[in-house]
Amino acid sequence: MLLGISLSLPDESAFFMNVIRLSNAVGSWPLSLMKNAAGSMVKKIPVPPDRRAELTADFRRTNTRDMRLGLREYLKWLKSGEDHAAMLCRSGVPAWVVHAEKGGDGGLTNAERRTLEKCPTVKIVTIPGSVFFLPNEVPGQIAAVISEAAGAA
Repeated sequence: MLLGISLSLPDESAFFMNVIRLSNAVGSWPLSLMKNAAGSMVKKIPVPPDRRAELTADFRRTNTRDMRLGLREYLKWLKSGEDHAAMLCRSGVPAWVVHAEKGGDGGLTNAERRTLEKCPTVKIVTIPGSVFFLPNEVPGQIAAVISEAAGAA
């Protein structure tokens, strides 16, 4: 299951891409700022206080150096020029691509959506409305997709 995945640069937030580029040039501090901003966003999501505390602790534990290295590779992957939607389809592996209708979780270009919709092993699930932290903001809907995927395996 791919939650909030972007398969190409046009899908990904320009702000997010620029933070990655800046961190590659000047070090981890831009990602540290982004991590802190995301951590503060957790305070606004509609989850129970104990879950909010867990998420906040997760953000605090995130090592920005490791984050920078991982995101640098992610940016290289996005910029590779490969048709990632076609690659996913060619893999033959059953996949559920889950994203929000609106929001900063990534998206699909029209061409990617057409490719994935034609693919017999891929199911696209669009969560209505604006959702950023998919598993936490709409846990029931994500659980239903996971149950469906597990039942198909």
